[in-house]
Amino acid sequence: MEAARGKRLLDEVEEMTLKEVLDNLRLALTPSVRTKPTHLAELDAVAARHYRDTQAATLALTGRSLPLVYKVVSTLVSAPWRYAVLVVDVEGYFDESRLTCADEEDLAHVYVQRAGNDDDDDDGDTQEGDDDEDDDTDTDAVRNLVVAAQRFMLYDAVASASRHWWGTVVVGGSGPGSLAGLPVDVVAGRKGWLHIEREAVPPFPPGLTIDEALAQREARQKVVDAAGWVATSPWGGFVFHEG
Repeated sequence: MEAARGKRLLDEVEEMTLKEVLDNLRLALTPSVRTKPTHLAELDAVAARHYRDTQAATLALTGRSLPLVYKVVSTLVSAPWRYAVLVVDVEGYFDESRLTCADEEDLAHVYVQRAGNDDDDDDGDTQEGDDDEDDDTDTDAVRNLVVAAQRFMLYDAVASASRHWWGTVVVGGSGPGSLAGLPVDVVAGRKGWLHIEREAVPPFPPGLTIDEALAQREARQKVVDAAGWVATSPWGGFVFHEG
């Protein structure tokens, strides 16, 4: 009897110790797993460093950010990952034809929700007070749009029932600050910590004549077309290409 009781107490101590170890591991690993992987290795590495320093998990893009958005979404919905992705297009900039999925059936799992135009103000009034009120209204409208779209993904996106919902991408708007408290994973807006620009193409060498430049026009155009995009931030950067 005493031996059995002692074994039970020992088991309880061992279980408690194991739980404490697991809790410590979770705390130690949390900074590296809070950001959702995009499965673009260089982007995920930069996002992990940003999260380590700021504890902010949102991937906030600015500049000419749409090419990176297209690459992220195309990667996530395509094999081998095959997620469903929600894109909330606040200002009508997202172009589904720029997605580069090898299988066209994957495009059916990109859900794009756009804002309506009912709130447009065409009266030309530029008074500061009205502008502030409009900004607040726009922020509320965007937040409501995101919430409604996410509710649809949870309860009504039956066509993607066989896929996991990766998360939400918001295109347009002021940036992640206006979406504070909402489960948004990527924001491409006017404010962000990862800046995207076109990769610079070297100019013609000095002293080149017009005729020489014209003769090299086709070759130079190929260089321009082959140029990628540059992502920069205080946490690192990388060059990427669409497709």
